[in-house]
Formats: sequence, C-alpha cells, structure tokens
Amino acid sequence: MEEIITSLQNWEAVRTNPDILTQLFMNKLGFELDMNLFPQTVPLHAYAGIKNGELGFYVISEANDVNSAPEVLSANCYWCPCVHMLGGGQEIPEEEAETRVNYWKETYQDWIHEVVNTPFGMYKTFHIPTTDLQPQNYAALFALKDDIITPDVKAADLVLTNNVGVFYDTIRRQPPYPPASGNNYYLLNLI
Repeated sequence: MEEIITSLQNWEAVRTNPDILTQLFMNKLGFELDMNLFPQTVPLHAYAGIKNGELGFYVISEANDVNSAPEVLSANCYWCPCVHMLGGGQEIPEEEAETRVNYWKETYQDWIHEVVNTPFGMYKTFHIPTTDLQPQNYAALFALKDDIITPDVKAADLVLTNNVGVFYDTIRRQPPYPPASGNNYYLLNLI
C-alpha cells in the first residue's frame, strides 16, 4: 500500500507544474484496462500516479475504494502504466472519438499549461462507469472534449475502445467532484 500512496503523492506534487506534466505525458496515448480484473457493472476509479518516474493509473473498483485494511486495498488496486502505443457506457461514433483523441495528441502541451491555472487544476482521478463494458481488454485513450464547467479550457477525457471499432464515452475526470455524488474516493484520503 505504501507504493500506491507514494505514487499518488508523487502525482499530487507535480499536478500544478506544467513543465513536468508535459514531460510525463510526452508521447503517451493512454493505458490498457483489463476489465477481467474488476466486478462487472461496478464503476471504477482510475487514480493518476507516478511510479518509478513513469506516469500511470491505479485502478480500483468503486466497491473496493472504501476504508479497508491496507492489504485489502492493495489487493484490489491495479497499476496501469501509460504507454506510447495501444492496440487497435455510451457508445460514441468513431469520428467523435478520433476527434477527441487527436485533439489531445495535437494540443496536450498547451492544454496542460492552461488547465493547471483553472480553479480545479489537473485531475487526480477518473470515474469510469462500466455498465456497457465486457470482461475484456480496453484501450483507455487520452482525449479532450468541450466542458461546461471550464468552457475556455477543454476537459480531460478518456475514450475507451475495445479495439474493434467501438468507442465508449463513459468517463468523468475528478476534480471537480460532482456534488453529493455518493462516489467515495477513499484513496485520496490517504495522500
């Protein structure tokens, strides 16, 4: 559990530094998500972290992201390192998914400099509903989309794909946290 907490603390320490963030995200497209590791239909929390100098996400089921013994939390929290290339909710058209992903690829450096100066700053975690996801591997691709909370700055997004031409728009980045959402982000209490 100590490794998880340290990785989350490492992210917290740099999430307001656009130069370090730009380096961490350079050439990163997203991460692989193996839904076989999690209970079906239970939302996931994907926490940004830095482990051994590399950007990645610790993913845990919302059902397990609660006050528990450290060994229980550790056993249910999976490290998903960010990768340069990836193979191959609500479905979205392929064109919309590609637009969001391409916007990320083309503007992430400028976006990072903008987002760290917003009231909520860089995200700490993503909330991933899993209702439409099957127990298989998905690519979670970094993307940007229009946002009603910060209309001048695009919102961080993940577009999930099963690598056979189906794309899912199921993600909410946190913060900002929805009011009275009932979603417990227990791991944030540990950093």
